[in-house]
Amino acid sequence: MATKKRKPTKKTGKPAFKVRNATVKDLPILVHQRRAMWRDLGARDQRDLDRADKVYARWARSRMKSGTLMGWIAEDGGKILGGGCVWLQPVQPRPGYNLMIQPYLLSMYTEPRSRGLGVASGIVLKALEWCRKNRFLQLRLHASEMGRKVYIKHGFERTWEMRRRIKKLSEDS
Repeated sequence: MATKKRKPTKKTGKPAFKVRNATVKDLPILVHQRRAMWRDLGARDQRDLDRADKVYARWARSRMKSGTLMGWIAEDGGKILGGGCVWLQPVQPRPGYNLMIQPYLLSMYTEPRSRGLGVASGIVLKALEWCRKNRFLQLRLHASEMGRKVYIKHGFERTWEMRRRIKKLSEDS
């Protein structure tokens, strides 16, 4: 007697993981993810990464406590999948923009084993929801080549920005 092949279950469109607000207790996770992000972007000097970890941890702790840095962690059954933050960045006054702060998405990272599951999208959606709730008109970020597709999918547009290095960085040598 032949057995029927089972049809694959349909995806419900809802990810299996949860995205929660990060707290100061999550700083070691956020620091780990930021370091991994920089490593994926090509930073290789361990001493530079160690120094950056310490500076970022102090910077993030003070901003989380003051309410100018919000973070989100994606997890599945206690397993960390990724995370990201929004920093309320001070900006200069300009016409048509009454606020002196703007939300800036940073430190986005998905653990390698969790890529392709919608983790980054889940974080971006939480950040956008938070921005809407707090009546911000836009959310800015700098995207790596690896992350651009995620942001474009969520309606982000590339803008024109220029920079000039004043001093050569060690990675440039």
